Amino acid sequence: MADIFTGILEADGISEELKNQIQETWKTKLDEAREEITAELRDEFAQRYESDKSQIVEAMDKMLTDRLVSEMEEFKADKEALAAERVAYKTNVAKHLGLVDKFVAEHLAKEVKELHADKTDLKNNFAKLENFVVKQLAKELTEFENDKKAVVEQKVKLVAEGKKMIAEAKKRFVTKAAGVVEKAVEKSLTSELSQLKDDIKVAKQNNFGRKVFDAFAGEYMSSHLAEGTEVRKLQKELETVKANTTETESKIKEKDAEIEATQTKLRIAEDKNIREKTLVELTSALSKDKRRVMNELLESVQTSDLKKQFNKYLPAVLNESAPVESNKTIVTESADSRTEVTGNRETPAEPSSEAGEIVELKKLAGLGVK
Repeated sequence: MADIFTGILEADGISEELKNQIQETWKTKLDEAREEITAELRDEFAQRYESDKSQIVEAMDKMLTDRLVSEMEEFKADKEALAAERVAYKTNVAKHLGLVDKFVAEHLAKEVKELHADKTDLKNNFAKLENFVVKQLAKELTEFENDKKAVVEQKVKLVAEGKKMIAEAKKRFVTKAAGVVEKAVEKSLTSELSQLKDDIKVAKQNNFGRKVFDAFAGEYMSSHLAEGTEVRKLQKELETVKANTTETESKIKEKDAEIEATQTKLRIAEDKNIREKTLVELTSALSKDKRRVMNELLESVQTSDLKKQFNKYLPAVLNESAPVESNKTIVTESADSRTEVTGNRETPAEPSSEAGEIVELKKLAGLGVK
């Protein structure tokens, strides 16, 4: 169509103005036809879209409806099955709970019975153990008390008889030792006297030389040659200082000795006063012999423990002549191995005249007696 129209326009005999009019008219008509065709196509496509849309909506609606119906039916079936399972579960649980309750009750009753039986057995065993412990403890306490009484009575007996035995042993020792010491002293004195003579001779010689030197030194220092020397001045000052120092030291020592002696005397006097007063109060009701035995027993006891030890020894002292009866072996302690530790100041035993003479002889003989 376009080729035919182009051929007509190219034919001769048509003016340019007519060609232009024809082209414009053709173009106008062509645009109108194009617009009309476009409108028709748009309307056709719109109708087709609405038709397809309605078909798609109907298909989707049908598909969803069918699917929902299927799902609802399946959900209903599941719900009914769940309800049935719940009913069955509750029924079974009720049965099982009954069995469990029965089982627990039976075992709990069994355990309670066993616990009660164990408690009863434990109570009986504890009672038996308590009775056994009480009997054994009473037996041991009785035996301990008997042993304690036996020890105290034996100690009283040893103290009562010990003085005599010690005096006899001391006498035998002095008699035996006197001969041995006499020989040793004689031998030692002979040797010491010989050495003493030699020492005296040497000392006389040394003393003579020292006197000569002192006489010369004194004569020189007192002469007019040493009067104005520095040595003389220094010697005078030294003698003055030495005399003052010696005098001060002697005074200080005297004061310290007096203070210490006074404190010692006060302490000893106070302790002695308290001890004597306590002993008099405790032993005033005893006879003379028993008082003497009790004083010997309490001699090494600390002052603060006098009353306690007095009560301890009193039954044995009062029953001194009574024999000690016990089924157990009496534990005794010898006078040599017995040592009592007290807080009192030790009072040295006064040696006999013979022992004192022996000690004096040993000292003179240089035998190292301490």
